[in-house]
Amino acid sequence: MALDTAILMDAALADLFWKLRLRLEAEDGKSPDMHRLRRDAEYREQCLVRAESSGDPETRDLAAAIRKRLAESRASRDEAARPPKRRRNLLWLGSAAVVLVAAGAFFFTAMTPDAPSSQTASAATQARKAPAPSTPQPAQVLFRIHGSNTIGEELAPALVSDYLAARGAQNIVVTETGTALESRVEASLDERRVAVEIHAHGSSTAFAGLGAGAADVGMASRRIKAEEVETLAPALGNLASAEAEHVIALDGLAVIVNPGLAIREIDVATLGRVFSGDISNWQQLGGPDLPIRLFARDDKSGTWDSFESQVLKPQGVRLAQGAMRFESSQELSDTVTATAGAIGFIGLPYVRNAKLLAIAGDSHAMALFPTTFTVSTEDYALSRRLYLYLPPQSGNDEARKFIDHVHASRGQTVVGRTGFISQNINASKPPVVQGLPSEYMELTSNAERLSLNVRFALGSEEIDSKAQRDLFRLVNFLEANPGRRIVLLGFTDSVGDPQMNLRLSRSRAQLVSKELMKLGIFPHQVTGFGSLAPIASNDNEEGRQRNRRVEVWII
Repeated sequence: MALDTAILMDAALADLFWKLRLRLEAEDGKSPDMHRLRRDAEYREQCLVRAESSGDPETRDLAAAIRKRLAESRASRDEAARPPKRRRNLLWLGSAAVVLVAAGAFFFTAMTPDAPSSQTASAATQARKAPAPSTPQPAQVLFRIHGSNTIGEELAPALVSDYLAARGAQNIVVTETGTALESRVEASLDERRVAVEIHAHGSSTAFAGLGAGAADVGMASRRIKAEEVETLAPALGNLASAEAEHVIALDGLAVIVNPGLAIREIDVATLGRVFSGDISNWQQLGGPDLPIRLFARDDKSGTWDSFESQVLKPQGVRLAQGAMRFESSQELSDTVTATAGAIGFIGLPYVRNAKLLAIAGDSHAMALFPTTFTVSTEDYALSRRLYLYLPPQSGNDEARKFIDHVHASRGQTVVGRTGFISQNINASKPPVVQGLPSEYMELTSNAERLSLNVRFALGSEEIDSKAQRDLFRLVNFLEANPGRRIVLLGFTDSVGDPQMNLRLSRSRAQLVSKELMKLGIFPHQVTGFGSLAPIASNDNEEGRQRNRRVEVWII
């Protein structure tokens, strides 16, 4: 494995690079390009030298940690590339044998008189009769994945490649088809050539492809809409069910601006006014007298759907007519970087050289950057889920095995390597938030928060499909960390009577506790705090749904 490939596949390095990016941006406003950090050794060295010259000891320590991890990756690569001793001996013997055979053939030819012409003719006849090399058979397509560009550009090919590698496939290659945003992953598996087709033209095309029978799996960066469920149900079954709907990763909807702008944060309501055209000059936000240039994803994109539902629709506004639209996230990001006064939105892995803004749920909330932890817990105001959809009655066993692989720890590790946020659980000590109840502070003072929030199906007291799988991940986490105890803290939105909300928050925490007890986990403490500590605006349904949650802490 080449060093660059080892870096791309190293989840720990990906997390360190994200931390470096945020620290350097906080120091001087210049944000390193994540893609180049992972792929370009010269650029990476420049960033590390920049970090090592920082006046902040933690930034310098981070650079040292990255260098150490790079050295470990290099050592692992070299060890993997070195054949075992016995194999090296066999390779040497094989090479020697080839040399000896070739020498013998040369000697025999040089010392033997010319053969009779009849023998020569016989040999020529035999050569003509020898079977011609067989034409390579076309690769057998195992399954077809259509939909989201956010998933399909890098994540889907990486997940498919890892799935095939886990199956024992060899010679795995990702090839472009000649059509934009379409690719194939091909490999040798069980003495045959196999392929997986990936078309990434937007989330809406996932459901169109499933409905037309052109796709086996749909990928979407937003949840399936009610009208899509209803339209496809007669032929495909309920695609909103837990059997069909699979959350495979988390992503922060990144708001980016041209690096020359001094702005560092913005709240969701103001963001809506900017993209609707109500605010059209940076001077209105305390910046320079410079027109705001708007850049948005195209209307087939799930990224666009997420932005529209989280930012525009809650305020009853539409995207300004002058906004430029893009099918490619990378192209949008690069255009924002090159355009004075530009602002746009993309999936988190595509920030590249643009400047990332911190986002507040409303004017009273703390602005947060999309980090591994804030997106994992979905505390970040514009976090979102990425989905795969497989019809419940699908007879494609390969597609089903692929989705099982993605849900597993190995598949989730690949998610992290590609710049998205995996669902593998980790513990962290978040910064203290002022103004929280003394009971909450006491319960969490010596605890770590786990990187998940349990949420509930819309309009239901049942935990949602992601949470159902998260509970099993929690069991695995506790098995790997024996002796730790769980604390469950429930929260609601602010609608209704405060005392009722307090009871509801405790009831939801108890519900999660009962589900864990079925799996052999008995929480140490279970309580609720009603509508306190909102992480999103309570002025719209999207925000209220995010505030209905159960936090999971560990002591």
